[in-house]
Amino acid sequence: MKVLVTGNLGYIGTVLVEILRNENFEVEVYDIGYFPKNFASSSNETQPKRDIRDIKIKDLSGIDAICHLAALSNDPLGELNSDITFEINYKTTIKLAETAKKAGVKRFIFSSSCSSYGSSQEIVNENSELLPLTAYAKSKVFAEHDLSKLKDENFSPVNLRSATAYGLSPNMRLDLVANNLTCSAVTTGLVKLLSDGSAWRPLIHVEDMARAFIQVLKCPEDRIKGQVFNVGSNDNNYTIKELAEIIESIVPHSKISYTENADKDSRSYRVSFDKIKNELGYQTRKKLDDGIKEMYKKFVEIGMEEKDFLDKKFHRVKYLKWLIDQKMVNYDLRIT
Repeated sequence: MKVLVTGNLGYIGTVLVEILRNENFEVEVYDIGYFPKNFASSSNETQPKRDIRDIKIKDLSGIDAICHLAALSNDPLGELNSDITFEINYKTTIKLAETAKKAGVKRFIFSSSCSSYGSSQEIVNENSELLPLTAYAKSKVFAEHDLSKLKDENFSPVNLRSATAYGLSPNMRLDLVANNLTCSAVTTGLVKLLSDGSAWRPLIHVEDMARAFIQVLKCPEDRIKGQVFNVGSNDNNYTIKELAEIIESIVPHSKISYTENADKDSRSYRVSFDKIKNELGYQTRKKLDDGIKEMYKKFVEIGMEEKDFLDKKFHRVKYLKWLIDQKMVNYDLRIT
């Protein structure tokens, strides 16, 4: 099977491509190359920078399936420019899917998000009401809705609503909650909470998230066509405070600190992952403790310091703002 991965140079994409190739998939890649591979020996320079807003039918010749990860990839980044967030995450996703359908691509696996649930006191599943609170989450909901309309006997869109990712990647991010708190603990001795810690989050190791895409690629089409799957594990729903306590117990000499007058985080949701387990046989392999220990070991091994923790290359919004300031991308986030 020949698979195109959009966003292959990103936090998830770098991990997904490696696993796909190890499992003998034929892989094509497509990425604009905003962010450097900060935890890898090689740079992005060997791959042409290509914007998914410009993809054409000819670019999809011979492709059997697309794993569509390319996006403005978190809530703060989405708020940087909500119009561009909608253009890239929603309109371009649908344009790409329509182009893929015309090109004869059979499967289109969309990287959506459990943030679509927004806030809920109940444990939510794929049939629960979606209450997106941010431009990022709203763009994912709109894209999911329109993708489902493209389903027919020859085209199988699938929406994967993944939990919040964590863990080591060649393109490391420290603006994801578990990664951020772990690196803060290692470099400052403080597990710094910016909220009161009461909000719930489902968490998933980056490798397990990548494996969900592969599981869908391997499944018969009648089991995945037009379906929505939450991606994660029921065991990995945590409050932010619980997450902080786990990190505090793993990172020596660290302690939890609260921001003075911290607010409650409105984004709070616990998620059921029964469907993907029962219908596709998918199960996560990595436990939260293991992922935190891996990060702790790596940060210590490379001598990570507070200045590194704060470095823009690990933070999506900070890095994109720098690219704009340097006139390397314009306000439409196109390479100049």
